[in-house]
Amino acid sequence: MRAKRIMAVLASPLAAAALAFSPTLVAQAAVGTGQASTVVAPQVPEAKSPSKQGAIDGAAAGSKDGKHCNWGLHDNPEAKKSAYKKERDYKAYEDAYEAAYKTAYEKLDDTCDPDE
Repeated sequence: MRAKRIMAVLASPLAAAALAFSPTLVAQAAVGTGQASTVVAPQVPEAKSPSKQGAIDGAAAGSKDGKHCNWGLHDNPEAKKSAYKKERDYKAYEDAYEAAYKTAYEKLDDTCDPDE
């Protein structure tokens, strides 16, 4: 009788392992996780560096002014100066803004210049 108890103790971990890795259970688990993955958490917008934000803002202002041949009308990086506490952050913003403004304006101002 004692030998049967030992067999039952040894056989149960093997049986549990066999059941855990059976193709039927694995397939059911895969189906279960596939349904759970359809729920999507809302994503937090990525924070932009001062230079990236400056490039975006400068390009928008340059495009707006270039369409109407108004050089410098909306060129105002100082409007965002209060958003940057560190001077180097504002400097990075301003440099990127000015470069993007000039590039965007020059793409569109060819129609304005009577010499070209």
